[in-house]
Formats: sequence, C-alpha cells, structure tokens
Amino acid sequence: MKCLSALLSCIFFLSSASAQKPARTDYPKGYFRYPLDIPPKLNANFGEMRPNHFHMGLDLFTQRKENLPIYAAAEGYVSRVKIEPGGFGNAIYIAHPNGLTTLYAHMNDFMPALQQYVKEQQYRTESWEQDLAIPAGKFPLKKSDFIGYSGNTGGSQGPHVHFEIRETVSEKCLNGLLFGFNIPDQIPPVIYKIGVYDRSVSMYETIPIIAVAQKSGDGYRAAVPTLGFEKVQIALHATDAMTGVPNPNGIYKATLYEGEKALAGFAIDKIGYDETRMLNAHIDYKTKMEGGSYLQYLIPLTGDALNIYPYNKPGDCISLKDTLAHPYRLEVMDAYGNASNLYFTLKRNAMRKQPLPRTEPLMRAGEINVFETEQLEVFLPEKALYDSIYFRYAVTADAQPNTFSPIHNLHQATTPLQEAMTVRIKPSATIPYHLRDKVLMKKITRANTEVAKANWEMGKYVARFRDFGSFQLVADDQPPVVSGLAPNGDLSKSQKIVLYVKDNYQRVKNFRAELDGKWLRFVRRGNSFTYIFDENCDRGEHVLSVTVEDEAGNKTKTTIPFKR
Repeated sequence: MKCLSALLSCIFFLSSASAQKPARTDYPKGYFRYPLDIPPKLNANFGEMRPNHFHMGLDLFTQRKENLPIYAAAEGYVSRVKIEPGGFGNAIYIAHPNGLTTLYAHMNDFMPALQQYVKEQQYRTESWEQDLAIPAGKFPLKKSDFIGYSGNTGGSQGPHVHFEIRETVSEKCLNGLLFGFNIPDQIPPVIYKIGVYDRSVSMYETIPIIAVAQKSGDGYRAAVPTLGFEKVQIALHATDAMTGVPNPNGIYKATLYEGEKALAGFAIDKIGYDETRMLNAHIDYKTKMEGGSYLQYLIPLTGDALNIYPYNKPGDCISLKDTLAHPYRLEVMDAYGNASNLYFTLKRNAMRKQPLPRTEPLMRAGEINVFETEQLEVFLPEKALYDSIYFRYAVTADAQPNTFSPIHNLHQATTPLQEAMTVRIKPSATIPYHLRDKVLMKKITRANTEVAKANWEMGKYVARFRDFGSFQLVADDQPPVVSGLAPNGDLSKSQKIVLYVKDNYQRVKNFRAELDGKWLRFVRRGNSFTYIFDENCDRGEHVLSVTVEDEAGNKTKTTIPFKR
C-alpha cells in the first residue's frame, strides 16, 4: 500500500520549538449572574460531545419543571429572537456592553412586551418561524430583569435552560464555566482509556490499540503494548462530573507531557457554530460509529481547523525515532482546575513490513476530490475530508416500485464529512412524465433514511449530502396526511387545536393554516402543530384550511369546519 506519510508533518516528540503556549482565557469573573433563582446545577457543560456537534453552552437544571422565571445575566438589550421547531426552540439573545452576548434557549414564553412584539412579526410575515434582529433601544435590560419562562421547546429532550456566552462580533461560543459562576465542583475528571494509532496511514484505515486506564496511587496508569510503527496519534476517553450531579460531562482540557514539557493536547473553548460539526474531526469517529466510546484526539487531523490545540498544527504526530521506552503523563482537567493524571509509556520495536498496494482511488484531505462512472458522479469540496481515504464504491441492483436507479454504495458511513458532497445519479430507467418533478435522492446509512429533492441537470439527478452511505433515485407521489381534528367538531370547551402530519419520508417541508381565510399561527414541534386559542379565533362557526407540502412537492389541502 502506498503510505500516506507524505501527507503528514511529524515531529520528534513534538519539541518545544514547534509548540506554542496555551491561550489565556482571562474572562470577567462575576460580571454575569446565574440566570435562575434556584441553586445552580448543570445537566450538561460546554464542550460535551454530541452527534455531529459540540454542546455549545451550559444546560441549566430547572428541577424537572417548566415555566421557571429567567433573568438577564447582565445589563444589555435584547438583540435577537429566534423561533424554530428544532434546535433552540424559543430563544433570546442579549447583547452586553462588554462585547459579549448571552443566549437563553428552549423557553416557553418571553417577557410580555417581547412576546407581543414577536407575535406581531409572525402575523405580519405569516410565518411562525422567526429570526429577528431587534433594534438596540427597543428592549433595554438591567442585570436581573425578568426576560421570560423556562421550557422544553425546540430540540430539547426535557425541561432545562440552554445558556450560552458568545463573543458578539465573532459569534464564537465561550466556555461558560470559565466566567466564575458559583457552581459546586470538587470532583476531578475520570479517565477510562487511551487509543494509540498508526499515523503513517489514514485515521479511517487504522485500528486503534486500546489501553485501559487503571486507578493507582496518585493517578491512573495504562499499559500500552510495544508498537510496530513510528508515527503516533493518541486519543483519550474521559468524562467529568460535578458535585451533586450524577451525569457525566465533557472534559475541558487535556495536556500530554514528557517530563515537564507540554507536547500535545486541547482546551475546549471558543468554538463557532460554523465549526461545531468539526467535532467529527476531533474524535475517533469510526470507533464511535461502530458503537464505541468518544475518543478525543490530542493532535488535530489534517483537515481539522478547530483552534483548540495550543501545541500542534493539523497533521502533526509523535514520532518514535528509536526503540527506547518513553514515559508520558497525560493531565486531564475540568474548568475549575480539578485534575487527574494518566501515566503510560510508548515504545516501538523494529518497523513492521510495508502493507500491500491499494487499488482504490486515493482522496486527499485539503483537496477537491472527484469520483466518476458512467452512472454516477461524486464531488467532494476542498474542506470535506478531515483525513485522506481510499474511496470505496460498489453498486447493487434494486427493482423496487418507484425506484429509478440501482443502489450506489459510496464509501462507508464511518468516515465523516465536514462539507456536503454533491452526488449526481443517472436514471437507469425512463421516469414517467408525471413523476419527473417528484424525484428524490434517498440515502440509507445503517438504519437511517434521509431524502433530498433531486434536481435534473445535464442528464443526471443532483442532490447534496453530508454523509457517505447508500444512494438511490426514488419517486414520491404520496401526499402527506393531516389528522387530529374531525370536521364539524365542537371546540367550545377546548383550549387548543393540535394537528399531526404524517409523511412517508417524514419530511414536512411547508405547513400553512388559515382561519376563515386569514393566516393562523401554529407552533411546530416535530411533525405536530399546535394553535392555542387567542383573540384571533372568536366564538362561533369557523373554517380551518390547512395546506401541507413534503420534500417532493406533494401537497395536501384540508378544510375543516368547526365551532367554538
């Protein structure tokens, strides 16, 4: 096999000449107050690892209740309001005079004046979803002013407040635990294991050597077997806990030392939402996707652009030039300075034999990559890959109803992408005229199915995806189904209307409701839609008209008379 070492820049023990000191995070302590009037307690911390993203703030415990009052963390003004069915749900952004912005998400309701303002904008634009920039003088706030109620809206999995501190200009999220909140924490991180990798090949082509950490004396120890390779990457599995909270949190910092010299490591802070997907570069994605633990790399991969590694450049590695035993100390620390240490030794024997050559095309990180056959084109932009891969492709015949191509198996789901790839598929059969604008590209990754509208371009259907998997052209002519409200019902004793939309591919693209010909505000959560009776629906006879559209453009219009 042709070795990928030419793509890598390695250094002998990551000497001090190539290292730089960690950035100082001298954030103002005591400037922000805790946004709730209950004892501080976290459900999750900053940097905790989630599927395809870092957790970008602090999840504040609300005693498993909704509708607790939330208060402004400092003086400022409401600068933005966001309303969305997933993600933050209902969220307020407050800009502060010190150049920082705080965010409060998953709220049920805002303070009355702001709630009314948002509602007016929703009716003006005839859209429940909003992303409103608020003029600076419209909603000024003093520290501890009431701003609304906690909830469970958006992508929340239980009642809590998601709280963030951001740089206003860059919008990068900062580690809130570095701002001196009085949250009890005397518990050091727990270290479980490390992974040791052959860095002369792609991270997606190698298998980690796992060394389990054993508690011993003043720290942890792990026994790493003798290695058969020179160029080394190390990854860490560790979690942190806080006093009185059983759930495991993410760690703040890890630093690898040889003697007193810091060689590698990371500090989880100052990450933007345009970077958060790069979590997939920071972890051993392949191991995690195969059911393993989160293993965090100490050295950035070639395509990792996160600014959390103070000692190394992307593509660096540890280089074992000799066969001596080299002792290391790995210090793992939380944001309050509680630390645990892992001690281990790396030693290599004579070099292993060179692997056999590979026949698959090599796709390089940091370059544009293209794969083509007569039936298929795949285009990966320059920043799509985190590390180089040998691209694997296979095609499988399939003749299910309303399918118009074989299944194209593109590489493997255990290799992540940062940017979306473009996939072009040529139909393998003539598509009936009435289905040509109903074509979707379907991606299957293990048990998950995702569809995207496919557009016709120069003899092929085109769509974009951010994951490898199995791809096929399908036609969807099944409209969504609306349920939840029977015609001619008496709702005089009801407080709300709840509608449910079912689609065969679970992709509800558009929803519009009109009451007696005028737009009506329904709140969306997943594929359920709720209207709470207010001044826009008087007592008497009414007609509710609902139009729903799926990803393929199929529409359903339902007219439901009712009495209130």
